[in-house]
Amino acid sequence: MKKTVVVLALALGFSITNLNASNNLLTSATSEVTVKKLEVSPLCKAVATGDVELTKTLIDQGADVNAKSNGMSPIHYAAKYNRVELIKILVTAGADVHKTCDLGYTALGHAKKTNAKEAAQFLKRFKKKVSN
Repeated sequence: MKKTVVVLALALGFSITNLNASNNLLTSATSEVTVKKLEVSPLCKAVATGDVELTKTLIDQGADVNAKSNGMSPIHYAAKYNRVELIKILVTAGADVHKTCDLGYTALGHAKKTNAKEAAQFLKRFKKKVSN
């Protein structure tokens, strides 16, 4: 009987030690947090929301139609959200149809990826010229 009590006491002692050891591993503190703020330009916001009048106004005021915002230019946003009328406005204003975003997609690539059929159909008209 005494041997059983001693063995149980030792087993209990080892299990408490193991619990304390694992508890220390779970209480590690994070010392650094990185916050990345994404800023989207007013022109890209207007294109993404489909605001034709604001888009025209911003272009008339000199907004760069090829400037990237959050890795994409305004024509990428227009293609992604199937905004054919805005694609026409941007192309007329000098937007580069073949420019790639930071992920490597062109406007046509974004249209295909998001199943924006009308935008993809319109953008297929702009074949990239192969230079000799």
